[in-house]
Amino acid sequence: MTGNTTRSITGRRAVLVLCCCAFAACAARPPAAPLDAAATEHSFAARRLEAPTSPEGAWTRAQWLRAALRLNPELTEARARATATAAASRTAGERPNPTLSLYDQYVTAAAGGTAWLYGLSLEFLLQRPGERARAQRDANLQTLAAQADVAEAIWQLRSDLRGALLDVAAARDELALLNDLLAARQTLLSSIRAQAQAGERAMSELQPALQALAATQQRLVEAQARGGDARARLAAAVGVPLAALDGVALEWPGWSDLKGHALSFDATLREQALIARPELVRALREYDLAENTLQRAFAHRWPEFRLSPGVAWDRSGVHDNQMNENLRDNELGVAMELPLFNRHQGPIGEAWARRTLAAAHIETVQSHLREQLDRAERAWPLAHEGWLQAVYAAAAAGRQMQAAQRALNAGDADRATLLLAQTGALEAQLSALQSAYDAQQSFAALEAAYRRPLEGPECDLPLTWRSEPGG
Repeated sequence: MTGNTTRSITGRRAVLVLCCCAFAACAARPPAAPLDAAATEHSFAARRLEAPTSPEGAWTRAQWLRAALRLNPELTEARARATATAAASRTAGERPNPTLSLYDQYVTAAAGGTAWLYGLSLEFLLQRPGERARAQRDANLQTLAAQADVAEAIWQLRSDLRGALLDVAAARDELALLNDLLAARQTLLSSIRAQAQAGERAMSELQPALQALAATQQRLVEAQARGGDARARLAAAVGVPLAALDGVALEWPGWSDLKGHALSFDATLREQALIARPELVRALREYDLAENTLQRAFAHRWPEFRLSPGVAWDRSGVHDNQMNENLRDNELGVAMELPLFNRHQGPIGEAWARRTLAAAHIETVQSHLREQLDRAERAWPLAHEGWLQAVYAAAAAGRQMQAAQRALNAGDADRATLLLAQTGALEAQLSALQSAYDAQQSFAALEAAYRRPLEGPECDLPLTWRSEPGG
């Protein structure tokens, strides 16, 4: 066996090995993970919350938030999206694989013989300078933007959860007062009817009492509907079916007492809100992405080379000399783009315009943030003052009821007068409760402007309520 024949056999084996390696790399596949809608729905319906450990059988707002952070499907999706985005960083750092090409070649020897040659070639991509670094930077910026979305999703979850818990607590206390008011109005109506039948009152005085009773009944039905809707929103925010809330009460003592809420505004919190809100962080990362895209567009002016070394062997015995040597053909190809018709001015112009748009978007976002902060900081003191006035009015109505009770005990007033004072006191308490609810909504808007809790047990949770602009 000659040396050339040996080299020919070795070449065949090399081609065979390369082919086997290529097909082996394609053989592996991820395990199947089918999803069934009925199974996922059954799994969701089976979710239950842990039994409360407090003697009152209730959960604090922090416990509700911990459960929501673990079970809320929208937050789970946001985290999964961030993970999927981060996975692109590994792809961006990989070098492009060479391309293997197998081919046949028909040749004619100098002596007049003909034969087929077989061969292979490899194509290597020589990327532009800094191309991998720009791709990695693009992937990292996408990851940071997705992380800002997670921070925003966490805050939105806390905001929705707090709103639902507030509505549950407000509806619960409102229903208690409305039930007392309904009983007082029913008693008052009975008293007026009895006095009218005895000739002590005109029958026309029954109509206002009947209308007030019907209005109270309507308010009670509406409050029950709001309470049911609030429980449904609470279950959705936590990420459990409505049945999972059975047996788990809300512990939010003194929600209608806003004396402990801060009235002063921290300049540091305002500054952080203006420069570190998650939506602003995303806008900054989008600008960085636009800048990176512009740099990549400019880099396309530099040629990208493709090297294609190849070799071919005689397969049928054609010889090119008297030494019985087999024919072998070595090749080296180089390919590159020729900037004959354009120099990528179009993509560069598009990238430049997108960067300008991203810069304008940052200014728009900051303008909206300033507006939201200004409105919240102005609205909260007024809402707090309105609540204080409603509390004073309720206290005055309570003192009036006590005076009517003392007058009744002294024989200076009748039962109807006391019942009128009682209904007036209950109406004043309901008005104070509504003012407290409105003030809580205003305080929630202030927290939303700062994108961080300003009171309550959530402040002690180790959560990132904002994203750092450079992070």
